[in-house]
Amino acid sequence: MDYPTGPQGMDYFERQLRGFGRFIEDEAVSGALAMVVVRSPVAHGFLSVDAEEARAKPGVVEVLTARDLSAAGVQPMALRAPLEGTDGPFRAPRRPVLAEDKVLYVGQPVAAVIAATLAEAQDAAEVVVVDVDDLPAAINPLEDNAPIHDDVPANEAFRWHKGNADEVERLIASAAHTTRLTVHHPRIAISPIEPRGALAEYADGRFTLTVPSQGVTSLRAALSKCLDVDPSMLRVITHDVGGSFAAKIWPYPEHVLALAAARQTGRPVRWIQTRSEAFTADAPGRARIDHGTLALDADGCILAFKIDAVADVGAYLSPAAPSIVTLGAIRPFQQVYDIPGQLYSVRAILTNAAPSDAYRGAGKPESTGTLERLIEQAARETGRDPWDLRKANLLSPDRWPLPTPMGETIDAGDFPDIAARIEEAADLPGLADRRAESTKNGLLRGASFGFYVHATGGSVAERSEVRALPDGTVLVRSGSQDSGQGHAEALARIAAEALEIDRTRIRVEQGDTDWGVDGASGGSNLASVTMNTVHRAAHAMIAKARRNAAELLEAAEADIAYGKGAFRIAGTDRAVALEAVAAAMEEDDDNCMAQLDFDGEHTTWPNGALAVEVEVDPETGGVRIDRVAGVTDLGRVIDPERAFGQIIGGLGQGVGEALMEGMRFDGDGQPLNASLMDYALPRADDLTMMRHEWAPTGSPNALLGAKGVGELVSIGAPGALANAVLDALAARGVQHVDMPLTPVAIWTALQRAG
Repeated sequence: MDYPTGPQGMDYFERQLRGFGRFIEDEAVSGALAMVVVRSPVAHGFLSVDAEEARAKPGVVEVLTARDLSAAGVQPMALRAPLEGTDGPFRAPRRPVLAEDKVLYVGQPVAAVIAATLAEAQDAAEVVVVDVDDLPAAINPLEDNAPIHDDVPANEAFRWHKGNADEVERLIASAAHTTRLTVHHPRIAISPIEPRGALAEYADGRFTLTVPSQGVTSLRAALSKCLDVDPSMLRVITHDVGGSFAAKIWPYPEHVLALAAARQTGRPVRWIQTRSEAFTADAPGRARIDHGTLALDADGCILAFKIDAVADVGAYLSPAAPSIVTLGAIRPFQQVYDIPGQLYSVRAILTNAAPSDAYRGAGKPESTGTLERLIEQAARETGRDPWDLRKANLLSPDRWPLPTPMGETIDAGDFPDIAARIEEAADLPGLADRRAESTKNGLLRGASFGFYVHATGGSVAERSEVRALPDGTVLVRSGSQDSGQGHAEALARIAAEALEIDRTRIRVEQGDTDWGVDGASGGSNLASVTMNTVHRAAHAMIAKARRNAAELLEAAEADIAYGKGAFRIAGTDRAVALEAVAAAMEEDDDNCMAQLDFDGEHTTWPNGALAVEVEVDPETGGVRIDRVAGVTDLGRVIDPERAFGQIIGGLGQGVGEALMEGMRFDGDGQPLNASLMDYALPRADDLTMMRHEWAPTGSPNALLGAKGVGELVSIGAPGALANAVLDALAARGVQHVDMPLTPVAIWTALQRAG
């Protein structure tokens, strides 16, 4: 790349600490204009926009409205693909880049001001007249709201279900005990540390967009459709990314606006999002209400698990939202448990809020959290120990491969071993004494466990490149995108291992559609998809280079062996280094390069368990996490330090989801906590040190033995944390509190319980 990457061999985190990073706010192009997006101040109403005064302000070069975009041939935002197999019609409302005759959520873009400086663009944006004739806002998806789109009756975008429905109903009818519970999974503001932004350029009939993302290829495909140009006419570049958690995967209206403005003005256009904009404009996660049912027989064996879900998908269907609340919700639906009957059904309801989409875990934390809450509640209702109930229903390793009612096949894992290890790590014999100590201090102690499983894979569009260079380095290019996890280090280790050379000789590059690689990061696919493809490409490059090495050594190709960065004639000392072969072939460097697409089975089943203990102060409702232990099966752990960092990060986001995070709106659709002054994110003192150990098992689907980690703990943590708090509250008669379990929610529940 054309920016400083630091000394060769420097890993991702060292590069950031030493100032070699390049994020979207670091992008500076001479003569670039600043763009400010004008947004709807209300959630629902008929719209008119008057930009004449803004156009006359000093420094203003252009003001774009919906009419201007239409005249320029800009097309609406689109889904990745319609959802198949719906129960009835699938309705995807047309989503304009800029609001046309109506606004449908607070923060919806209605105009874009482009000026010489940011200050001038902000001044002009203030005088764009946004006149909205208010309409009632549909905020609660459970209510019978008036339609917000004329072509979507009752705001229902679609219905969908999966599972062995007849068997589930039969098993529930025959059950000795049935537990029912409604679990709210609140709308989460994803809040990566780096807000979104874009730098758009247009020259010689071709666009260039520099943008933080989780993969440039899918963005190019979507945005070229909006611009109505061939994908080859758009180059998308991503440098460093300060977190995403899915928020930066999607094409957004601001991307299209910046590109359209660059074409309209003939100058680069730069847009940097404010944190306030992020709260109203970014796709949030979760936003699902589960009506869950769990059926047990007389011996406590789980017979059936059923969810009737209502998904709040916002005002439009975001690109992947239909798959998140359907396929994403059901892949590891039963988790680690032997459950013969499984059924998931969902109604996707449009509301006057920003369109929702994936967030770390992508539908799985909701289903897992609901299941774990049901198991805990069923244990209380039947007088069983919740941990014993879980252990009695674990799947045994002798069942693999196991087809599930949701159409997946569990390939491997040893869940009873995970259970035995987490039980020891949790120090259950000492729990009674710890409870007594908490009680003596006027506090309530609660404890719980939670299992987690992820069916990894995400995008399988990966195309990786491995190229030997004359300077002795090896270039690895991937369509996946590091967004802060340190992917480059893992890929470098895999390539170095395959080539039998030192890791410092590997240079990893990501994030440029012009390289011809493909793919994106998502679904914890680095281990199961990208690393496997890089490994194969490295061996393919060696196979191509061997022919050239044979020519240089004047020997038959069959007599050439490779090892430790050099080719040699078998049984002799005659050898030629890999870089020497690359140097000799510079005029035809494809002979030392291989590009391969992913091939193989992409789904692996990383898994594990958490043990959590909390203390609750009944006087304030405050929660302190006292102890956390974890045991995780990732198969082969390529980079233990970074893998553990992903586990801690997933735990932290689970803490936020369970105990403090959740977007709130008033009856008119106005967000009530759309800033970091009002929206609570977990801080360091909300966590505690985690005791953790690895418990690896193999996988027939993992070429390198590695299973993936990114979303795993975020899937299991919310349910475990919520159950630990509710275990503490049970001593005071509290049975249920909706997430997030904030101090005020806990205090209120305690007061009501007396």
